[in-house]
Amino acid sequence: MSESKTIDGIDFSEPTPGGLLPPRAFTSPVVYERDLERIFERSWVHVADTTSLAKPGDFVAAKIGRTPVVVMRAEDGEIRTFLNACRHRGALLASGEGNCGRSLNCPYHAWAYGPDGRCLGIPERDEFTCDPADMGLIPVRTAVAAPLVFACLDAEAPSFEQWAPELEQVLADSRGDEAEFLFELTYDVNVNWKVYVENGLDGYHVPFVHDMLDEFVETKSAYQHFGEHGSYTHAFIKPEFVEMSPPTPHLTREGRMFTWFGHAFPNLIPVVSPLDISYLRIDPTGPETIRLVSRAFSCEPNEEIVAMLRESFERTNAQDIGAVELVQQGVHARGLPAGQHAAFLESRIGHFEQMVRRALVGDPATKLARPGSLTLDAALRAVA
Repeated sequence: MSESKTIDGIDFSEPTPGGLLPPRAFTSPVVYERDLERIFERSWVHVADTTSLAKPGDFVAAKIGRTPVVVMRAEDGEIRTFLNACRHRGALLASGEGNCGRSLNCPYHAWAYGPDGRCLGIPERDEFTCDPADMGLIPVRTAVAAPLVFACLDAEAPSFEQWAPELEQVLADSRGDEAEFLFELTYDVNVNWKVYVENGLDGYHVPFVHDMLDEFVETKSAYQHFGEHGSYTHAFIKPEFVEMSPPTPHLTREGRMFTWFGHAFPNLIPVVSPLDISYLRIDPTGPETIRLVSRAFSCEPNEEIVAMLRESFERTNAQDIGAVELVQQGVHARGLPAGQHAAFLESRIGHFEQMVRRALVGDPATKLARPGSLTLDAALRAVA
């Protein structure tokens, strides 16, 4: 076993076909620290939504791994992200979301910052030798794919356009810039973040864990697509649901026939259906804990759509949480070897774990072994 492929005694070298990460990769505090440093601090991470940043002065406080950031809309209309830390002593400037007006003021010593990050005021100015012009908030790279806002701490990471090209196009085609916020559901879940992401990439569990989702989409007729920093599934909607669903005038009949299940590495699961744009964001809060944020948007909302979506989200999320917490308990079993993933229905899990390995112990420039698309027939031929 190569030392360079080992973290906390856990082998992260490439497995045999279909092999998964060792169970301790989902429980080790040492691996969790490496996840934060090598994955979250080097990736484009979803931090806010444009619907929460409609007016100048609007802000959203978020985290990239453990790094606090604040996203703000300035007077010039631009959305910018900054480290959420005062330049004086590092105090947290903002929490939650709201509107700061013309300045965001530090709650500790009242240093003031504009929504564009400029330092606007330092109380007892004559006691400081620093120039306020040099004491603005530290900027963070920002990208907008309406209604989603992403930020990246790493100046060397690829552009967002290179990171998530399909996501930008799908959101544009779905009129994401016109979408209205419907509702948010949040949960604290006792699970490693990677376990929950893998659940979002798993088509195998749908008929066994979900009732409403299983009635909605076909799984075996779907196809999977794999990119350098994510993947997605095109799943066809069952014909009876297409016929009974509320009208969606902005879509053709063909556009009403499938749902797009995406993944923007590391922790965002965006979903675009004929009725809505939604996402699951899996925020790591510890080696075996997450904050799960689930939000929904629609271009043409009505009471019927909102009620149906909320019921579906609440039921599906509860079912998933019950399943993943069983996994988290099970991976503690001493002596449990690494598992296997299904060739097609869990192929995106294998791809995700390739990205994890590449980030943690490999060269970030290394190409992934599974480019392009995959159908059920191709997956079965590969393992025959």
